[in-house]
Amino acid sequence: MKIRFISFCFSVLPLVLIKASPNLTSGSFFVQSVQNSNDSINIVYQNNTLLINGIYVNGNIKIYSIIGNMIMDMNIQNFSEVIIPVNLIRENLYIIRIETSDNRIFTHKIVAR
Repeated sequence: MKIRFISFCFSVLPLVLIKASPNLTSGSFFVQSVQNSNDSINIVYQNNTLLINGIYVNGNIKIYSIIGNMIMDMNIQNFSEVIIPVNLIRENLYIIRIETSDNRIFTHKIVAR
């Protein structure tokens, strides 16, 4: 039973990565823009710096590695233009979770380049 589950995981993982690949850029930085009901958030990771802009609320930002280890947890007063220096390992996938003070949650995936 365990062998079937493990082989199922390895057969589904490439499909998930292929599905996610159109969001990845091949340049030296990663840009993602998400719109949720009149909100637009831009996230850019370039030169060991995370740039976030577009949402005018207070909140909390957390960065997780793909295996779930928390890399950073920080309270932010205004997400309209945030510059955070953070060293991420190149070619690894990270999850950025933004929780706003009005109980909205934005989740983004980035690849450190």
